[in-house]
Amino acid sequence: MKIGSNRAIKKIAKRLPPFLVTSYGYSETYTPGQVGTAVENTGCSSDYIDHAYAMFCDKASFNEVSSGNYEALHQEVADLCFSGNASFGFSDATAFSGDVGAGDCGGGGGD
Repeated sequence: MKIGSNRAIKKIAKRLPPFLVTSYGYSETYTPGQVGTAVENTGCSSDYIDHAYAMFCDKASFNEVSSGNYEALHQEVADLCFSGNASFGFSDATAFSGDVGAGDCGGGGGD
């Protein structure tokens, strides 16, 4: 189960940045609506939408749409994709996605 959730979270981290930039322009944060649309349109699992919100929305926006723990989800993403750096920003996410350089935990294409 953990492997499946890790894969789903990495897929969000890889697929959403290019979609968000192409659709809405570059921003350090996005609205929950924009993130939700990105999850839908990139084929990512909506079961992990709270992780996507924690990755790409600010805390106040996250709290408007989720009853989850922002800090815990944000840290889970940081541990999985950004070597534990909870201060990751959108530029780090674009690097992880492969849009600008290579990600920290990747491997293989075709996710």
